Amino acid sequence: MYGVDDNGHVSPVLGMFSCSRSRRLEGFGSFDTLFSPVRSMVSEDEEDELFPDHEKDFGDDLILEWAKENKNDLLQIICGYHAMPLPQRGNGIVFQPLDHLQAIEYKRPPASDLGFCNNYLASFEAAKVNAKLAAAEEALALSIWTTATVCRVLSLENVLTLVAGVLLEKQVVVVCPNLGVLSAVVLSLVPMIRPFQWQSLLLPILPRQMLDFLDAPVPFIVGIQHRPADLKIKPSNLVHVNVLKNQVKMCHLPVLPRYKELVSELRPLHGRLSLESSVAKRHPVYRCNEVQAEAATRFLSVMRRYLESLCSDLRSYTITSVQSNNDRVSLLLKDSFVDSFNSRDRSFIKHFVDTQLFAVLSDSCFVELRAWELLT
Repeated sequence: MYGVDDNGHVSPVLGMFSCSRSRRLEGFGSFDTLFSPVRSMVSEDEEDELFPDHEKDFGDDLILEWAKENKNDLLQIICGYHAMPLPQRGNGIVFQPLDHLQAIEYKRPPASDLGFCNNYLASFEAAKVNAKLAAAEEALALSIWTTATVCRVLSLENVLTLVAGVLLEKQVVVVCPNLGVLSAVVLSLVPMIRPFQWQSLLLPILPRQMLDFLDAPVPFIVGIQHRPADLKIKPSNLVHVNVLKNQVKMCHLPVLPRYKELVSELRPLHGRLSLESSVAKRHPVYRCNEVQAEAATRFLSVMRRYLESLCSDLRSYTITSVQSNNDRVSLLLKDSFVDSFNSRDRSFIKHFVDTQLFAVLSDSCFVELRAWELLT
């Protein structure tokens, strides 16, 4: 964190808390040099000498005190938010950023709203149960405003192409100069692909200094404000989304199964959301009226029912072996499962069954199946 003195020079805020620390830093070099990227050149031993353990961690109270004395409103808001306790599921909190700002109310959804039955959750360990509840809660929190936004800025065909690329775990790059819209488009994919969960890297806003990250040989979904001219990504795995131009450029991707039926069901809902675009431009992206909220909810409901239907018959293509220690090992007959689909849909399913998204969901189905067998 940095502060600006009367002469306009930038210096670290935290350095002002300790005179002895400041003097040692002055002996090493300027604050600007130390807290710039050049600091990475300092060895770990030198850093430990400069910053003893008892001086590395500054409490919220100390930082908040400095922020109030120096009338740093943003830092006060951050410290106040960071100090707020996480409410229990089903309870709410009221956050007052500053005395002269409007309070923000938030009610955390109860576990009953997250779509899990007790028998299903009872088949997992406590840590996995918490992880599943957290993922569902995150998707629910992102569902309305992100879905409304992505439907306002992309055509239905482009939305479904983007979803297909994500389900096949391609490298997805979303480009938009507006940070609010950019993050909303990227985050819309979290609830859009439920009950599947993205298993790789997801960065709503990738800083310009980290563009080399796009060379990573793994699936990812990232958002950037501007595409550099020298950006090089293997085209065979790339799905490039230009939000301003409403364009999705991609490698050859098989279309989603039962594509025409899905489009006909989603078209009225997408049309209702896209008609609200002129109204939405006058408000923040996170604000949705009742019409948008209802349409977005129904849009996601159709998507979830459709995606669940792709794996609804997994048990019919699963064999279970009982080991000597009475453990049950389930195995999916992938070829038989792929052949169960219409010939024009098999191209997509053949690639889909080899993804981590599919593997994680199918494993969960096997666990649920074993739990059901034990209960019966």
